[in-house]
Amino acid sequence: MIAATILAILIIFGVGGGPFGELTSKYMKHPIKETIVEEDRRDKALDGLGDLKDAIKDFNKHVSKDIKQFDKLVKNYESTPEEFDQMVANVLTKRKQEVEKLWQQRSAMLAHIKADEWQTIITSAKAKAEEKAKN
Repeated sequence: MIAATILAILIIFGVGGGPFGELTSKYMKHPIKETIVEEDRRDKALDGLGDLKDAIKDFNKHVSKDIKQFDKLVKNYESTPEEFDQMVANVLTKRKQEVEKLWQQRSAMLAHIKADEWQTIITSAKAKAEEKAKN
């Protein structure tokens, strides 16, 4: 049970995975520009990408703050189980709202991207990320 609690906390706080959305925020703009030929759809997809990147940035900022708050509770000898319970409850509520916002932003962006274009964009972005990781 303790292991499950620790695992849940790590997932809730986003520990161990690096910044969420790194592929989206760093490597998708150029593939969108290259892949979507129609200027109007391309511009709308890029606007959607910008909104999604902003939402991801906010998400990562909140996760970082929550990790710091959690760390304070862990280090404080006087922390109570109720304080941990309250923090986890608050974080779960925030994460649910943030994930819903991310999903909405992603859906808004994808409304301007065809399925085959999306596969090309994702493949290109992943290749660029892997190339950067090697250097």
